Amino acid sequence: MLNIKASDIQQIKKDATNTAADTAFFLMLAIPVMVIHDKYPQIMRRVVDGKSREERFADLCLDLYDSFNKGYVTLDDLAQCLWEEAGIKLEKK
Repeated sequence: MLNIKASDIQQIKKDATNTAADTAFFLMLAIPVMVIHDKYPQIMRRVVDGKSREERFADLCLDLYDSFNKGYVTLDDLAQCLWEEAGIKLEKK
C-alpha cells in the first residue's frame, strides 16, 4: 500500500504541468527558428506554387513538428543543431 498526501499529488501535478509548459515553449521557439535557419531562401520568396510565404512557413514548421512527434528529431537535437550551426543557445529546464 502506498500513501500519498493530497499536497504531494498537487505538487506532482504542478511539476508535470511545468514540464509540459517548458517543453511546449521550447518547441514553439525552436521549431520556427530551425525552419528559418534551414529554409530561409524558400521562405523569402513571396509566392511559390500558389502558396504564400506564411503558408509555406507554417507547413515547414508542421513538418518539423511531425518529425519530432515521430521521434526522428529530439529536443536535444534541435538545441544542439541551433547552437552548433546558428550560435543560438536554447536551454530547457
